[in-house]
Amino acid sequence: MSARHKTNQTKKNPRGAEKSPHASQPVQSPPGYKHQALHRVASLIQQSDYGEAVEVLRAAGYDNQVRNALGVCLMRLGRSEEAVAVFRQFVLSADGVSEKREICNAYKRNFATALLLKGTPSGALSVLRDTREPEHPMAVCISTAIRNWADSLPWWPRINWKINLLEPANCHVPIDFEPGELDFEIDLRKPTGPSNGTYGLAV
Repeated sequence: MSARHKTNQTKKNPRGAEKSPHASQPVQSPPGYKHQALHRVASLIQQSDYGEAVEVLRAAGYDNQVRNALGVCLMRLGRSEEAVAVFRQFVLSADGVSEKREICNAYKRNFATALLLKGTPSGALSVLRDTREPEHPMAVCISTAIRNWADSLPWWPRINWKINLLEPANCHVPIDFEPGELDFEIDLRKPTGPSNGTYGLAV
């Protein structure tokens, strides 16, 4: 057999299977997306289609990045109670009280925001303290919203809050910022955010 003929033969691996340059490769998530579904979710969020994003995320499993995005979308839909339940599942330790040390501060701040929107500013402050990042822009937004709300209370509820951190019944803390931090990029060339512009919803 000529050397030229040998060169033209199809190369085989040790088991005899032909190597193909088109062999299937594992599907990779785009940069910044730890889960493949988040690429679709990012597009939906960019279009402010939070309802559809929630449906995609509910079917995407329990990865922390997925659950965080789900909680953020629920907050932006005004469904704060559902958002709190989502964040509790992966932010809190097994005791249901303390936050997991390995959870990033962005997720904890989102949990704090969900608690705030649910009408529990005392819980929001407790979670914020655990982050030990009081100067972070989102932490400042949350703290400022609580301070402005407290200053607007009648004198007795205000004193009760200042001394005992007890919020009144049916507490409602309005906010002037878009709730939630996402840890993947969204194309901001188109407007984002809920169409009604209302975030401060209490349950």
